[in-house]
Amino acid sequence: MSLDELIANLESLIGQMEYVKDGDFVFARHPNLFVDWLEDAITVCKELYERFKTKTGTTLPNVEEWLSMAERRHGFTRKVKFGDMVLTKDHNLIIDIMKPLELALREMEENL
Repeated sequence: MSLDELIANLESLIGQMEYVKDGDFVFARHPNLFVDWLEDAITVCKELYERFKTKTGTTLPNVEEWLSMAERRHGFTRKVKFGDMVLTKDHNLIIDIMKPLELALREMEENL
């Protein structure tokens, strides 16, 4: 999938997300959309880093570590189905994956 297609998919997934507040039902699609979004977000960040290396001719060890960290953490995510409990760790894992992606993107931007 091209970078443009991945970004379009990210936008589509975001468009399907819903805000769930206290007292609302949490359906399987709510956390599953984040799991799908994160998989594409990791792929986009890795592709952007490859383009960064090609353009600048340099590598950034911190970025490589953060991308690896996000990918490893994504391995702990799970898709839920009807009747599954959505646990605090499911939510926290989403944030724990997004943070290293943010750090990687900021580091690449600072070094352009």
